[in-house]
Amino acid sequence: MTAEPDPAHRTTGTRPPEDGPGTAEARRTEKARPGSRAAGAAVRLERPDVRAHVLRAALLAIDEVGPERVRIRDIAERAGMSSGHVMYYFGKRDRILVSTLLLSEDELAERRTAELAGVADPRRAVVRFAQLYLPVSATDVRWRLWAQVIARPPQDEETLARIAGFTGTWVRELAGILTRGAAAGLLRPLGDAEEHAGRACRIMDSLASDVLLGLPGCDAAWARDQAVRAILDEPSR
Repeated sequence: MTAEPDPAHRTTGTRPPEDGPGTAEARRTEKARPGSRAAGAAVRLERPDVRAHVLRAALLAIDEVGPERVRIRDIAERAGMSSGHVMYYFGKRDRILVSTLLLSEDELAERRTAELAGVADPRRAVVRFAQLYLPVSATDVRWRLWAQVIARPPQDEETLARIAGFTGTWVRELAGILTRGAAAGLLRPLGDAEEHAGRACRIMDSLASDVLLGLPGCDAAWARDQAVRAILDEPSR
């Protein structure tokens, strides 16, 4: 299977016009303009990882349009490609959404590890962990992607295993914070730290749903406070 040829590269049998005043400048402008056909061609030449490029474009489109309404055309326009070219690499829209979510989680995992490594105080680390885990608002792109993927879950074992892997890394990261805090005498021991962290993550999933729904009083700050109390096993105020 091959991608459809770029219409700009088809021969029409007519002689191309001679360069006149301003023609070269117009071509330079076309190459520089984001989303133009020339810009798309440049991207294809300069970035061998076309799939990653499409996923970056998908993140932009989803952020602007929303995962519920985003179309292949929206993604293709931001990638500087044709819709057929995008479909050649991913096959269907749901596959793009899942792959975009996996990319988002990969990047967040790197950010989470780097940020938490620089937080010595375990209570502050718990607060930051909760902030990174939970949605920042009802329009949080990553969590809206999760909602779409949960509504139409992937069927292949490899993708399901990767999703389970992301869940496991969150749990283990939190368990490590709790264990280190208890060992330093800064947090009280909570028994099996990994089991407790798993329960806390499930609680945060529920809190995230309330934030995404936009329920009255259920904003990001409320969810963070509830999550921190659940993680530290502190009574509600």
